[in-house]
Amino acid sequence: MRKIIMPQNLVLIVLLLAAFVVLQFPVRPQNWIYPLVRYVTQLKLNLATRSMSVYETEHFIIKYEQGDADVIAIIGQAAEKAYRPVTAELNFTPQGKTLLLVYPDKQQLNQLFGWSGSQSAMGVYWGGVIQILSPKVWLKDVTAEEFVRTGPMVHEFTHLVFDYMTSGNYPRWFTEGLAQYVEYKVNGYEWRTEDNSISRKLYTMAELDDHFDELNNQALAYRESLMAVRYIAAVHGEDKLHALIDALRRGTTFKSGVETTLGMEYSSFETQWQVWARENE
Repeated sequence: MRKIIMPQNLVLIVLLLAAFVVLQFPVRPQNWIYPLVRYVTQLKLNLATRSMSVYETEHFIIKYEQGDADVIAIIGQAAEKAYRPVTAELNFTPQGKTLLLVYPDKQQLNQLFGWSGSQSAMGVYWGGVIQILSPKVWLKDVTAEEFVRTGPMVHEFTHLVFDYMTSGNYPRWFTEGLAQYVEYKVNGYEWRTEDNSISRKLYTMAELDDHFDELNNQALAYRESLMAVRYIAAVHGEDKLHALIDALRRGTTFKSGVETTLGMEYSSFETQWQVWARENE
């Protein structure tokens, strides 16, 4: 994929607009700057993929290469099947249609994010855009039922909705845990490997908070993030999980949100969810 650089005057206009808004309105700068940066990212990705074919559904604009024309209806079906359960679960509906990019091979997706050849993902959410790897790459027989169940649409759309709700005010591990939690509730899918058993030595909250993407055992980091979210919902109740999400939406830090919503010190939260996870894995 060609790398497209946005014109400098457009970037300057966006930055000047952001500065004006921040000076004029007494709100957290992230509430204005983050959506503007996300919007510029969307423009950039839309321009970079302007030569791709387009398939539209009720809530999605899907761009793809012609080699995926035979599965694009299945992708559209999976996207729409994810839409209502996710928006209902988070009680939030993003405006407009979501841009969804389908890449025909790992190389193009990796190139976009600067990943090495050893890294790969079925889907990625970034900057208001969902990007997925063609199911033809990782599914032997691409059927609507299997792609809906094991594909990345519920997971990545949860990331998008949550990101729009909170303007990026969350730790990385929490959005991954939440996306897995919603995915499990909707599709019954849970990522389990030999390397992510909770019986192992676990990463600390400090490691998850500050270095989530750099941790060597990503499968374990993801598993921990899911179990921490499941702990909140199972022990404190779904209403407390949604109260925490609402606190993040209002701009509260995650640590303060946990302490206020769950009524415990952050260090106690770490201890309690790990004990619960080992007992309920």
